[in-house]
Amino acid sequence: MRLYRFRLLLPFVFFLIPAISLYAEMKTIYLKNGQVIRAEILQQTATSMTIKTTEGKTIQLNKSEINTVSFNEPAKVQQEEKKPAQAEQIPIPQITEVPKPIVNFHIDQLKRNDLEIYFGLGAGRYSPETQGLPVQIQNKVGLASGTLPTVIDKPTHSPELSQTYGAIYTWKRWSGGIAGSYLGNRSTYDSHSYASGMIHSTGSFPERQSSLKNEVSFLAFTNERFDLRPTIGYQYFWGQSQDTNISTSYYTGNSLYLYSQGVMKFNETLKGYSIGLKATIRMGERWENRLEYHNLTLSGNQDGSIVSALVPANLSQVAFYRQWQNISWDAKGFHLLYRLVYRVTPTISIYAGFQFYEWKYSLNSDQQYLYSSKDGLIGVDLSNPNAYLVQQKLMEAIGKTINSESRSAILELGVMKRFEFLHQ
Repeated sequence: MRLYRFRLLLPFVFFLIPAISLYAEMKTIYLKNGQVIRAEILQQTATSMTIKTTEGKTIQLNKSEINTVSFNEPAKVQQEEKKPAQAEQIPIPQITEVPKPIVNFHIDQLKRNDLEIYFGLGAGRYSPETQGLPVQIQNKVGLASGTLPTVIDKPTHSPELSQTYGAIYTWKRWSGGIAGSYLGNRSTYDSHSYASGMIHSTGSFPERQSSLKNEVSFLAFTNERFDLRPTIGYQYFWGQSQDTNISTSYYTGNSLYLYSQGVMKFNETLKGYSIGLKATIRMGERWENRLEYHNLTLSGNQDGSIVSALVPANLSQVAFYRQWQNISWDAKGFHLLYRLVYRVTPTISIYAGFQFYEWKYSLNSDQQYLYSSKDGLIGVDLSNPNAYLVQQKLMEAIGKTINSESRSAILELGVMKRFEFLHQ
């Protein structure tokens, strides 16, 4: 009986096995929207189908969305499965440098329209011819009468603060401006006179010099590296040496005199024309060498006075000693300037350099030289003015044979500012 029943079920088993395998195999499902899905059919009804994709996801589809179902793999899917998986490429952001603004240091020398001002500080040294020339004249006059000379030791000059300043306006090839300086030092004076007994004078005092110059120049030659400007100007110099407490000891054979509260003051004024050259040598965009050389033709005068109180050792009657002098002279010399300039910006620069002045004097026909005490003029016979005139002429003639010179120097650090104007 059982064997009979098994034989009856056997055809249904062979029929169900293919039906079950239809659901277990992977199908290719083409949707109406063009999407292709590779999946296993889990369950279906008259209106829907439940599938399991190759990724393991379970999805329910409406049969109205399905176009066809196939047992074959689509060619496109096969190719994609055969391709190796590629790593996702993440775009690397590119870093772009912001271009720096171009700084133009070039100056067209033929189209300039600007004003340059500068100011510098440094150390200055002034070595004038103060008492030196009158003493040399006295010594030569004294030789004729057998008078022993006055010996002046070489003075020392300790530099002090100096100032330089100026402003130059440039329009195309022409330039004009003003320049000045102020310098000084502390000097010493030490002299010994053996005319009658021995007189020893010493002092330490400030000496100052100021200068001012107006000038005009023309750009005669220019290229990328070099400029050359002939220059003409008019120069002023003012000098002063003053000691408010000069000390003098006066020794004689049998007594000692002391000069106390002595005051010495010399003023010098010179002015005249200068002719020279200015050169600029550029080293790249930022560095410049500026050189100037000027010949000086000057004239002026020197006024000097020494007033001392003569106190004897026994404190008896006090005598007063006075000396006046007025010398008129001409001078020829030169002015040398060098500056190394660095341009920080197109309009601001810093510089370092030096200036040097030197001139030699020649005495002209105008000279007055007088001594006096409280009793009157010393060495002047008021009843015989001709003798006085002869003495003055003799001193003038001797003075013209004496070489005398002054020097001054400045070491400076400074800053320049250039103001550019729009071309009309």
